[in-house]
Amino acid sequence: MIIGFPTLSSSAKQGELGVALVARIASDSFGWLFKRNHQEHDFGIDGQLEVVTDSGAVTGQLLAMQIKCGRSFLQEKNKWGYVYRGELKHFNYLSNYPIPVLIIVCDPESGECFWVRFQPEQTQTTEAGWKITVPFENRLSQSKAALLALLPPPADTLAELRAYWALNKMIVESGHVLFVFDDKDVLSMDTSRPRAFFDRLRSTKELAYECQGKIEFSISGYDNDPRELFEIPEVRRYMAALEAALPELLFFVRTEQPTATLRLFALCLTTVSWEGERSTRTVTRRVIFETEMVGTFFMRQFPGLNAMAEWLGMSIEENKRITYACFRCLGFNPPDSDDA
Repeated sequence: MIIGFPTLSSSAKQGELGVALVARIASDSFGWLFKRNHQEHDFGIDGQLEVVTDSGAVTGQLLAMQIKCGRSFLQEKNKWGYVYRGELKHFNYLSNYPIPVLIIVCDPESGECFWVRFQPEQTQTTEAGWKITVPFENRLSQSKAALLALLPPPADTLAELRAYWALNKMIVESGHVLFVFDDKDVLSMDTSRPRAFFDRLRSTKELAYECQGKIEFSISGYDNDPRELFEIPEVRRYMAALEAALPELLFFVRTEQPTATLRLFALCLTTVSWEGERSTRTVTRRVIFETEMVGTFFMRQFPGLNAMAEWLGMSIEENKRITYACFRCLGFNPPDSDDA
């Protein structure tokens, strides 16, 4: 008996041996990294395997492991493999783990390790917990390809993002951005493209702030139609759908002249008539519209503008500047300041 000293139990020795066996296979057979979990943070996961490519690139792809070592874990068998019995306290933890979990049993005499991916639907209930079969053929030292198949191919996100960043930079550096719809968009009533574009502009606060007041809309495909766009029923319906899909419209819409986007929205969403004869390609006539309906349009859009301003931490003065610029686009004359 050793008095006055802590002792290393036989089960702890076996556990360390199992970890050492798996770490050696990961390093020598796969060329991967093995990361041991601190024991005080071991809630059923003993470590993680991190994938390294043949060229030495550390991909960030991970596999988690619960490692058991000892002849006792290899004694119970069925026709297909070793029967591993787990505790209920680990079941939900393993089920919710965000990366694939491997159950690994190690033979301390041969040094061979066998594995199975923990999947709840492949387990069976027992009186004391649950069990799963670890296939005889799943020898860890020979399973590099099988383990890689559990993970998606490593993505070259940087290469994909370079084009994304380049377009964002172009948008920021542009005086304004022209977003063009065609008659197919209008007829299908599909607002997904502009909605996705506005989502892109909102991907960061920095990008959203830089794009305030830059977006101009244009509709193509009606050049041979003698009617104005606001006279075409399907265009009017589409602009109504577009307004509903883009609550941030007043924040992003271009207000610096020349611009026609807000006028198109307003004319499509109100009752419109001509003062006398309608315009032609050579003669411009006045358009009469109901200002009350324009006011209703603004009231529907103000919450979206206010939400954007609040998200970006903009001042009341900045919010007013945007609001007044939108009013001026429709021919209204708001005060230049609160004192005016």
